[in-house]
Amino acid sequence: MKTVSFITLGCKVNQYDTAVLMNKLPKSRYKTVPFTEKADVYVIDTCTVTHKADAEARNYVYRAKRANPQGVVVVTGCYAQVSSEELKGVDGVDYVVGNSDKFTSLLKVIRDGEQQTEPRVFRSDIFKEKKKSFESPDIENFPGRTRAFLKVQDGCNYACSFCIIPRARGRSRSLEVPEILNRMEKLSHAGYKEIVLTGIHIASYGRDIGTSFFELMKQIEEAKIVNRVRLTSLDPADFDTDFIEFVASSKTICPQFHVALQSGDLDVLKRMRRRYAPERFLELTNRIRKTMPEAAIGSDIMVGFPGETEEEFLNTYDVAQESPLTYFHVFPYSKRKMTSAAVMPDQVRPDIIKDRSKRLRELGSKKKTEFVKSFVGKTFPVLVETHSKGTTTNYISVRLEDEDLRVGDEVDVTITGVKGEEAIGTTALI
Repeated sequence: MKTVSFITLGCKVNQYDTAVLMNKLPKSRYKTVPFTEKADVYVIDTCTVTHKADAEARNYVYRAKRANPQGVVVVTGCYAQVSSEELKGVDGVDYVVGNSDKFTSLLKVIRDGEQQTEPRVFRSDIFKEKKKSFESPDIENFPGRTRAFLKVQDGCNYACSFCIIPRARGRSRSLEVPEILNRMEKLSHAGYKEIVLTGIHIASYGRDIGTSFFELMKQIEEAKIVNRVRLTSLDPADFDTDFIEFVASSKTICPQFHVALQSGDLDVLKRMRRRYAPERFLELTNRIRKTMPEAAIGSDIMVGFPGETEEEFLNTYDVAQESPLTYFHVFPYSKRKMTSAAVMPDQVRPDIIKDRSKRLRELGSKKKTEFVKSFVGKTFPVLVETHSKGTTTNYISVRLEDEDLRVGDEVDVTITGVKGEEAIGTTALI
């Protein structure tokens, strides 16, 4: 029996892609093992959002070769798509498989691949006509997870000046609504109580097939396949108060919004080629809070974009502080080749970026703790993800005091206290 080890870096779309590959391997012929163990084949599904993501991918190549010098190492994903020539020069790589060939060539490589004296590359133009339709097999099992991800959209038609992902994923393309509902049914029958809808720019869903993301959500709400459907990141330019009201009235969609901010300064947003102003972000997040007082509201904030002054950073800090955000991820700007931001003047010094990131993360931690504390004494449905931890519908991580819970169960949890950014709770089965 051939042993295969997978490691997934980056976003939920990558995690879905890896799960697809794992589902396609016949269990009678293949066994998956942890990445630290000896395997016949190592598959590294990569991200390339930052230079650190690239470095992490290269580090996993070295780790694979240490675990088994005779193992076959395959690098796939976004880094493989945009930097195949660079990866060919990394010692230990046998195959480079871009996103363009992930669901065609990769399974053949796993089945028949051998160590190479020079890496073989499977990568084609992701913008070719044949790549303009949605290409991603379905899955019935999400290995190692209690919530299932479902990719409904891939690619991006926009050109933010800092982002290389459109080059790695191609143009926006969508899965047809009936097939989405069919795949949700399969995941529900497999026992998943929560499904997370994923995409590279999920709000673009449907524009290529004559529908919209809002229409998809209405169809999902009407179908009532599972009780918990969670959304990923939304751009402030792509939803409105009608959508907020819809989520507020939903019996299916989890009360969590992730609204991408990136910067709270208008001039920086213009240099980033974002399609909204800080005022739009505040208008939407305040409306979410007014309509859904218990909703989690998250965001992504970039620090140190080229030319960012202290005053511009403070505008971002003020927006983050003023807004009803309950958590946010802070990303130091990372120069990406083939992007216009990489050649902009006034690149910000690393020490300044580090200091600004620290200040924002401290604010984020404070806001998250305050949000969790506001629910002490209240009861929420929680999905048990480990024997001692679960997540509420409004995205609060809860440390569970009960020890006899089954992973995958949904339980009622009364929040009794807070430790750091986590809630403490006691449970009773629904």
